[in-house]
Amino acid sequence: MSRTNTLRVGAVLSGFLIAMLMVIGVSRALFTNPTSNDANSWSSGNVVLTNELALVDGGSPTYDETGSALFTITDMVPGDSNTTCFEVIYQGSVDADILLDSVTIAGVNENSIGAELNLTIDRHTSATCADGSPVAVASGTLSAPGIVEAAWQPATPGVDESRYYEITVTLDAAAPNTVQDSTVDDVEFEWLATNN
Repeated sequence: MSRTNTLRVGAVLSGFLIAMLMVIGVSRALFTNPTSNDANSWSSGNVVLTNELALVDGGSPTYDETGSALFTITDMVPGDSNTTCFEVIYQGSVDADILLDSVTIAGVNENSIGAELNLTIDRHTSATCADGSPVAVASGTLSAPGIVEAAWQPATPGVDESRYYEITVTLDAAAPNTVQDSTVDDVEFEWLATNN
């Protein structure tokens, strides 16, 4: 057979095979069985902090939710000290890190005593702030609080969990005469919850 004839026969056979494959591909029937997942939805969780001030009335402290002042102290003299126990409650639905974020002073007068008011804040797990194992949160002054707290993490999101903070503010025993009749106003202690 000549080369030309061989090429012709090859082309015919190739065309035939291609046509057969196309017919098979088009005529082949398949079983199908789809499945789907319906009604999908998403919602976000939340981080919720509240705070309560301990009110002591002759016995164990009770806590009254408040956004008001922890301290309203007047006529301090060098060496005077004030302490309060304060509850921070996590009520969020997701894992979170909670810590003292800032201590800020919004109002000062000409001879502010902020640098002369020594500040310590300790974290407790007892409602009396007397559990014997406090964790240091801040140590410094109102003007420079020296926040050192590592975050605490609620064990079970969605279940309220409290920590108690003991805040002590002392007018330095060596405070100079220049801070007589001085004030610091609108001091804010801010705790922050951040989901992790």
